[in-house]
Amino acid sequence: MTSVRLLKNGVEAFPAMFGAMDRAVSFIALEMYIVADNETGREFLGHLIGAAKRGVTVRVLVDSWGSWNLPDSFWDELRVAGGMVRWFHPLSKGLFPFRNHRKLLLIDDQSAYLGGLNISDEYYRGTNHERPWRDNALEIIGPEVAQLRRSFFRMWGMAGSRLPRLFLRQRRVRGAIQGAGTVRFLESGPENLIRPVRKAYRQVIHNAQRSIDLAMGYFYPHGGMLRALKRAVRSGVRVRLMIPLHTDLPITRWAAHGLYGRLLRAGVEVWEYTPAMMHSKLAIADDTVIAGSANLDVRSGRINYELVAMITDPALARQARADFEDDLKQSQRIQLDEWQKRSLVQKLKERFSYCLLARFDLIVARMEMARKTR
Repeated sequence: MTSVRLLKNGVEAFPAMFGAMDRAVSFIALEMYIVADNETGREFLGHLIGAAKRGVTVRVLVDSWGSWNLPDSFWDELRVAGGMVRWFHPLSKGLFPFRNHRKLLLIDDQSAYLGGLNISDEYYRGTNHERPWRDNALEIIGPEVAQLRRSFFRMWGMAGSRLPRLFLRQRRVRGAIQGAGTVRFLESGPENLIRPVRKAYRQVIHNAQRSIDLAMGYFYPHGGMLRALKRAVRSGVRVRLMIPLHTDLPITRWAAHGLYGRLLRAGVEVWEYTPAMMHSKLAIADDTVIAGSANLDVRSGRINYELVAMITDPALARQARADFEDDLKQSQRIQLDEWQKRSLVQKLKERFSYCLLARFDLIVARMEMARKTR
């Protein structure tokens, strides 16, 4: 029997992960985009070291771009205790566009934590007297999470691979980890033409009968996703999109802002979360929840390596929707008439930002893929 909990913010997620690591008896796998050398990062490291000293096998895979300012010496004590650490796609190998954006903590093949949270103070304690970022993590306990071991070790083996070997091998992998029960895990990457994560979002949007709620830290999807949301509204489904007012990357907000008109005219409700940066990657469609590392943007859909869980469970969906409603109370709704009053300079920034993120980024990735596989 598999159980699933939606953990709200780092204040719920990190203590749960710390406790799970302290109870580990055989195996811990950590896969993370950002690990920071701050209080949260060092506390997390301490639990990994403690597990390794107890004889637990500890493997850590960290993205070399997401954690570009983390010194390799940060992991020395863990290595001394018996843990192993790899950097995914070292920048020196010229694999810059293709990042491992996945966030996964797997323990004893029995419990897993995945979502949008990175390991840094922004997600737990807050920085510079600001509130911690709004985010979610799924805690999944049960036999189904054993499927993630193979997924982790596939990424572990790819960490330093050259692109020709990487793409030739991975094209034979469908990228979907099919769960037979409550949970389905889906992974995707730049070489996977099936794009299971993007397909899952499209599927739940297409199948929704009552409501679709999206909380996205970054939102600049391809045109097919926008059309799917518009069709859902035309079929009578209530669609609400929440993105952050305050963001760590202003260019992503400008890119999203330029899409508001199409969404608002179609009948989609657009809200901006005001208290802090909202970093969530959460979709709730009727009784189905999708959560994980993937944003609804072109980079997550086509370039990054991503991992999400899709769960059909009325109780979990009710909890997720209740959290969404609480967040709406701290958000401002965007009105079409006000949005249309923005300046020409703002419109140009929006157009440029979307082209840079949704088109140029993809072109660069394709050029790099072609150059490296020649």
